Amino acid sequence: MRETRRYSVYPSDLKPAVSFAGLLEHMKRCGYEEDPTACSNIKYSVDLPDSRSMETTRYTEFMDILSREPQPKEIVVHSHWSTGKSGDLGCIVLLDPGSLNVTVESPDLNLLGGTHDAVRQLFQASNPPSEKSPVLRRFELKKSVFLAHRFDADGNAAAQSLSGFLRRLGFQVAEGEGYEAQEIPAKVSERITSSDIFMCVVTPGDQSWILSEAAYAKALQKYIVLLCEDGVSFSKGILGRDYEYITYPSGVVEKSFTDLLYALP
Repeated sequence: MRETRRYSVYPSDLKPAVSFAGLLEHMKRCGYEEDPTACSNIKYSVDLPDSRSMETTRYTEFMDILSREPQPKEIVVHSHWSTGKSGDLGCIVLLDPGSLNVTVESPDLNLLGGTHDAVRQLFQASNPPSEKSPVLRRFELKKSVFLAHRFDADGNAAAQSLSGFLRRLGFQVAEGEGYEAQEIPAKVSERITSSDIFMCVVTPGDQSWILSEAAYAKALQKYIVLLCEDGVSFSKGILGRDYEYITYPSGVVEKSFTDLLYALP
């Protein structure tokens, strides 16, 4: 029996080595040991930022890779576990920048659910409630915007100019706040949820929490507008293809306003 669960939200500063070490401890507490001979598809694969990849068939070697390479681009784990008494347990984990996919194989329904719950907790993964987030057509949107940006001099300056422009057009504008926690604070997630439009202004610097907020907005099926300063990289892959993308010259977000008029409802 096999069950797959997909999660679209997990902490942007997740430490994979800690989460996978926790998974190993969970298996041991449940009386399971790694069984590298149970399946010909067993592998532990790690894609690295510098176009390298590493692969092994043993969990201990996999953990050694993660200790040396703590920030991989993608991880694929296909593992099997056995108590030596009953059918084995298969656990497949795919972790990439936009999602966490988990497949568990076992003849025991309780074991399926328990393993999934353990993985979800270890990776702090979640999905916003889609039933409360119907897909909105562009011209059915309320004039409410959540504006995501960095809280430094560049980000604040761009956001201030953009916020003033949006308010003159009659939009209600909500913003987040700087934070270092692994999860989006409840206050910020509530503001994203209550706004029909998610707008992200990308300026130089770390984009970790902006990526988390964008992934959260995507999972809520918000109308997404991305304004990116020329020369600044941003992982647009987490948004798929369903968003408006506008660039502007460095330090002059006002240059985007004409294009923004066409992108807004």
